[in-house]
Amino acid sequence: MGKTFALLRLTLWMNLFGKTMQTLIQDLRYGARTLLKKPGFTLIAIITLGLGIGANTAIFSLVNMVMLRPLPVSQPDRIVEVTPLFKGQSIGAFSYPTYKDFRDKNEVFDGLAAYIPIPMSLSRNGVNERVWGYLASGNYFDLLGVRAIKGRMFTQEEDLVPGANHIAVVSYGCWQRRFGADPNLVGKTIKLNGHDFTIVGVAPEEFRGTVVVFDPEIYTPMMMAKQIAPGDSKWLENRGAGGILAFGRLKQGVTATQARESLNLLMAEFAREYQDFEGMAFSVTPAGLAIPLIRFGAMGFAGVLMATVALVLLIACVNLANLLLARAAQRRKEIAIRLSLGAGRARVVRQLLTESVALSLAGGAVGWLIALWLLELVEAFMPSIDFNLLIDLRPDWRVVIFTLAVSFITGALFGLAPALQTSKVDLILALKDDAGLGGYRRSRFRNGLVVAQVALSLLLLIGAGLIVRSLQQTLMVGPGFEVENRITMSVDLGMQGYDEPRGREFYKQLFSRVESLPGVRAASYISALPLNLDMSAIGIYVEGQQYTRASDLHVMPSGSAWPRYFETMGIPLLEGRDFTMLEDKEESRVVIVNETFARRFWPGQNPIGKHLSKGGPDKPRFEVVGVAKDGKYGTLGEAPQSFVYFPMAREYASEVALVVNTSVEPQSMIKTIRREVERLDSSLPLYDVKTMREHTRFLLFPLQAGAWVAGGFALLALLLAGLGIYGVMAYTVSQRTREIGVRMALGASGGDVLRLVVRQGTWLALVGLAIGLVGSLALTRLMSSVLYGVSATDVVTFAGVTLLLGSVVLIACYLPARRAAKVDPMIALRCE
Repeated sequence: MGKTFALLRLTLWMNLFGKTMQTLIQDLRYGARTLLKKPGFTLIAIITLGLGIGANTAIFSLVNMVMLRPLPVSQPDRIVEVTPLFKGQSIGAFSYPTYKDFRDKNEVFDGLAAYIPIPMSLSRNGVNERVWGYLASGNYFDLLGVRAIKGRMFTQEEDLVPGANHIAVVSYGCWQRRFGADPNLVGKTIKLNGHDFTIVGVAPEEFRGTVVVFDPEIYTPMMMAKQIAPGDSKWLENRGAGGILAFGRLKQGVTATQARESLNLLMAEFAREYQDFEGMAFSVTPAGLAIPLIRFGAMGFAGVLMATVALVLLIACVNLANLLLARAAQRRKEIAIRLSLGAGRARVVRQLLTESVALSLAGGAVGWLIALWLLELVEAFMPSIDFNLLIDLRPDWRVVIFTLAVSFITGALFGLAPALQTSKVDLILALKDDAGLGGYRRSRFRNGLVVAQVALSLLLLIGAGLIVRSLQQTLMVGPGFEVENRITMSVDLGMQGYDEPRGREFYKQLFSRVESLPGVRAASYISALPLNLDMSAIGIYVEGQQYTRASDLHVMPSGSAWPRYFETMGIPLLEGRDFTMLEDKEESRVVIVNETFARRFWPGQNPIGKHLSKGGPDKPRFEVVGVAKDGKYGTLGEAPQSFVYFPMAREYASEVALVVNTSVEPQSMIKTIRREVERLDSSLPLYDVKTMREHTRFLLFPLQAGAWVAGGFALLALLLAGLGIYGVMAYTVSQRTREIGVRMALGASGGDVLRLVVRQGTWLALVGLAIGLVGSLALTRLMSSVLYGVSATDVVTFAGVTLLLGSVVLIACYLPARRAAKVDPMIALRCE
């Protein structure tokens, strides 16, 4: 009996499903015929939605790449990034001894792995190239569950003794590009930094390290630090040295929050033993984007763009709703006939919704093509950069689902209200095809859509205006150094095995050779080129400041500069003097600070002769001999921050950037300087070779791209708003033709009609502008973090954009009103 009832229920469900599908197919066929009868309306609606959906799909692809796409590893949801924080701010990296402490004593991870992106000199066939790779702990691949497609990965046992295992794993891309997909590559020997390394495996194609935007080519065990980075091998012993990034695999049942709390308790225990740990804590977040500067910059940038394109889609949807209302008004008689023949209101609403969803899905298909074109455009205009920046914006299944969901929801949500409004008709008037008088007053919903469109357009235009103004301010303020007629190129002597005496001699010889070249005004070195995403920070104690523990130190960026650096870069020295080559002894403890540092610690005082130290009051003191003008050190949009310059003659750096000021076209000097480097050491690879103009272009790219995108979509919104309001007013005028005829027959002049129509449209616009201004004042405050030099309530932007949109709306109202004023009363009175 139970089986019989089950079979009966299944039969009933099958019949119901079959009837539903049959009805849906009928609705789709009828909707398609109806839409094809009005190709102009259909094309405009599809293009309008396509622009909105395409913009959202393109930006979501960026968000997907940066924040949503999981690592191609085993159980990626259990892999988390572990980041040290100091006073609530990310310092990004561990020292290797600290990493080992937390690796061995934590109780929340199945394992904690360490790695560091690092450049290497790859020598093959007599050619030296600078490539990027990872120094990685022996459990790196095993913890991720990544297996080699050829050979094997290195193991924990091969990462115990410093310098013991000269082995490497290459990425799939490196195997393809640099070794021609050699099937016999495993077991062969390559030279890295002048040392022989045996390739033991090739990583799978989809695996590209554990930082989403960085594509390493070669992986070596962490214990090979002395061979891969001889100048920085103190990582392995020095608890004060940073640079190590870490991730862990959570134990079953442990959440990221529980892991963070457990690690912070462990940190508190260590702080009692090591004073340097005071004020430190951890963040535990999904792995995949381990460089905080890139993460926070990408999140802010993507957030603004998502908000922008969401507004564009809203405006497009309001336009769609207006179009559907206008089209449905022309079908009043058809809908009335269907209702009078027995069709229920729900059936009519379903038919109209089917048509709107079909339109939206077609718009989504067009939007997909627009998104692919936009993404190709972004990749084509990406500036070049030294390290392996991986921008993989290819849409995946998440992007497909997002596009389908946005398309369906857009059609259903913004088609529902017009469908409900249209299906509620007066059958007698509709069957007589009588629009009646005063149709304008009955169009409250349509008027509300006009108000919403103006408000949303104003919000988007103001946001775009603020971004464009911010870019202008950034360009006006500049980076704090001269970019014209300057070139830069970098060398890493430590990577080639230079010790300090040999490195110092190389710098002196190259400096002398370059400075004597025709066309060179000045040359110098800097250990941390401004705006190079590679700032180092140290704890500074200023003489006279309160100090009780390590957390009282002022953490700030610093760098080592060669004499004439400020002259070469066009950075004015406001007080004091430059470094000299005589300051190369241990007792030559002098520094130059920037003006923000001087104002912060010695306001109203002469900073020359003041003292500071690195690490605390018990450390050797450095005397301030100069004050340099402020500049931009990390990003172009950063607030003024303190910076300390140490003399490179004393504070040796194995990796430096050569900067050159030329009197000729800078690009023409690059080959000449390359030749001088090759004469000193033919095996030394130069990298990051570019003009200063090219150098700053990369940092400007996100802001410029944001300004172009926001500006382009704002203009699109302005166009949509103008066309939408024009369409509504034109439709209103056509609906009121008889009313206008009556008014003119009773003595109203063309001017009276013109003022009547313009006044009605203007009131709607004023209400929309007022709502838009209030919304903008509230929402633009959220943009403060991505604006530079411009207030979130900038009066110039608010006033200018409001006047612009108001003018467009006025024109959109005037054109239909002008046509209405020319109506012949006799023709209007005969109008049906």
